[in-house]
Amino acid sequence: MNQLIQKIDSSSLGEYARVFEQHIQTYFDKHLAPTFGIQSSIRRVALGLGLVTSLTYFLSKYVVYRLFLHKTNRIPGPPVGWIPFAGNMREIIREEAGVPHKKWAKEYGGIVSYKGPWYENRVLLTDPELIKHVLTTNSYDYVKPPATVEFLKKILGEGLLISEGDLHRKQRKLLNPAFSVQSIRGMVPLMVAPGVQLRKQWMDAIADDKQNNNNDGATEIIVSSGLSLATLDVIGAAGMGHNFESLRTFNTPAANKLSKAYIDIFQSDISIFRVLTFFFPILKYVPTERNRMLKQDLKWLDEESRHLVEMGVDRGKHQDKDSQKPKHAKDLLTLMVDESDSDTGLGMTVKELQNQCLTFLAAGHETTSVALSWCLWLLAKHPEIQDALREEIQPVFGQMDIEHPLFDKPLEINPLQAQTEANLPSYETINSLTLLNNVCKETLRLIPPVPTTNRISTKDDVLNHYVVPKGTVLFLSVIANHHSTEVWGDDALEFRPARWDEPRAKNIGPYEYFPFLAGNRQCIGNRFAMVEMKILLSLLIMDLKYTEKPGFEPSKKQSVTLRPHPNMTLLVEKV
Repeated sequence: MNQLIQKIDSSSLGEYARVFEQHIQTYFDKHLAPTFGIQSSIRRVALGLGLVTSLTYFLSKYVVYRLFLHKTNRIPGPPVGWIPFAGNMREIIREEAGVPHKKWAKEYGGIVSYKGPWYENRVLLTDPELIKHVLTTNSYDYVKPPATVEFLKKILGEGLLISEGDLHRKQRKLLNPAFSVQSIRGMVPLMVAPGVQLRKQWMDAIADDKQNNNNDGATEIIVSSGLSLATLDVIGAAGMGHNFESLRTFNTPAANKLSKAYIDIFQSDISIFRVLTFFFPILKYVPTERNRMLKQDLKWLDEESRHLVEMGVDRGKHQDKDSQKPKHAKDLLTLMVDESDSDTGLGMTVKELQNQCLTFLAAGHETTSVALSWCLWLLAKHPEIQDALREEIQPVFGQMDIEHPLFDKPLEINPLQAQTEANLPSYETINSLTLLNNVCKETLRLIPPVPTTNRISTKDDVLNHYVVPKGTVLFLSVIANHHSTEVWGDDALEFRPARWDEPRAKNIGPYEYFPFLAGNRQCIGNRFAMVEMKILLSLLIMDLKYTEKPGFEPSKKQSVTLRPHPNMTLLVEKV
C-alpha cells in the first residue's frame, strides 16, 4: 500500500511539474528569449535541465531520504497518511491533543518514529529512561528546535524557557533565589487578592441574574475568561509589583494592554489557514486580520514589559529611601533586580530583565488559568469530590476577612501585616490540605496545560539501540505518559484524586509524571504555580457550586496551551 501511495505521489508530482514546465517555457519563448537573443533549442535544454534538477533534488530530499533512507525509519511507527507530504499530520490535527501519541505509544512502544509536514522525520519518546536521557543526562545535547524558538520568543522573550547551554545555566542560577520557598511564602497575600476579586465578580453576577431574571437556579458563567484575568493580576502583583487591574477594567477604555494582548494571543485558532502554516510557514507573514492583530499585540507586550522593568529598577533604587512606607514582601521582579552573579558581580541588564518578565508574564498566568478551567470542569462532573474539597477548604479559607483593604488595593497595604489582620492561611497551611493537593495534582495529570514538548538533537545519538541522527526532532508527550495504563492502572483516564494517597502514585517517577517537565529544564516557577492554583481554587470553591452546562462539551485542541475550546462555561450558584 505504501509503495502504491509513493507511486501515486510521484506520478501526480510529475504531472504538475510537466504543466509548470510548459508555462515557464511559453513565458520564456514570448518575453525573455527575444530580448536576449537566446536560441530556442538552447533555452529548452536549459529549462528542462533546471526543472529536472530541481525536481530531482526535491524528491530526493523530501521523499526518498525522509521516507526510506533516514535512520529513524528503522524505529517502529505508524505508516504515513494518504495525503501527499502530510506525513501523519492529518491524524494529529483531527484528533484531540495527545490522542495519536497515546495510540502509537501503546502500539509501538516507548520510542516511535512518525512523520510531520513534508515527511519531516520525528521521534516520539514515552519511555521514562529515554525521557531522562533527553531532559537530564544529556539535556544540553537536545535543544528546542529553531522553529519553536522563533515562535515562542515572540511571546515569551529570550528568557529562561528559550535559552540553552551556558546561558541557561547562568540565568537559572540568577533566578533560583527569586523562586525559593522563602520568597514565595511572602507572596501569598498578593495571590489571594485577585481570587477574592474574581469570587466577588461571580457572586455579583449570580445576584444580578437572580434579581433581573427571577432565577433561583444557577448562573451561566464563562469561567475561563475570568480565570485568565485573575492569574494575570496575580503575576502582575506578585511577579511584577504592579497592579494590572485586569479583572476590574477588562472591556473598558481603561483596560490593561497586556490583558488584551494575551487574550488575543492565547485564544484557540484551529482555522484552515493556521493548519496550512504548518506546511507553508511563510503564510504567517500574510497580512490577515489575525496576523495584523497579533503584530499589534506583540508590540504592546514589548512596550508594556519594558515599562514594567524600568519601574521595577527604579523601585529597587528607592525602596529603602522612604522609611515611612510599609515594608512589602518583594515581588519576583524586585528580587531579580537585586540578584547578581556570584562570579562576576553583575546583575541582569534591562533587556535581560525584560526577557525574563515576558517569560513569567505569559507562562506564569496562562498555564495556571488553563489548569483551573479544566479543574472546575472536572469538579463539576464529580460533585461528590467537589463537596468533599469544599468541606476541607471551608475551615481554612472561610475564616478570612474578605472585606480587608488588602483585597481592594493589594500593593498599597503591607501584605505581611495584612496576612495576620485578614486571617489569611499561610503557605504551609495551604500545602497541608491533602485533598486540595490531590485535586490539583490529578488535574495536572489528566489534563496537563502543556501536553507535549519537543527537542532537536545537536549531535548523533543512540536511543534504545536506534541511531538518532543530528537534527532529528523529538517529541516528549507528557499526556501520553500521564494516561498510560501501564503506569497508572486501568483507571488512568479517570479523575480520581484519591489515587495520590495510594502507593502506586506516591512512588511515581519524575519522568512518568512531569506536568512541569523534569531535570535541568523543569519549570523554575512550579512551586509558585502550584500554590497559586491552590489559592484561587480554594477561594472559588469554598461557597460556590459548579455544575455542567447541558450540551456543553469542551474539546482539547492544543494551541500554545491546552485551552478548552470553546471557552469553559459552567453553571455556578451559591452554596
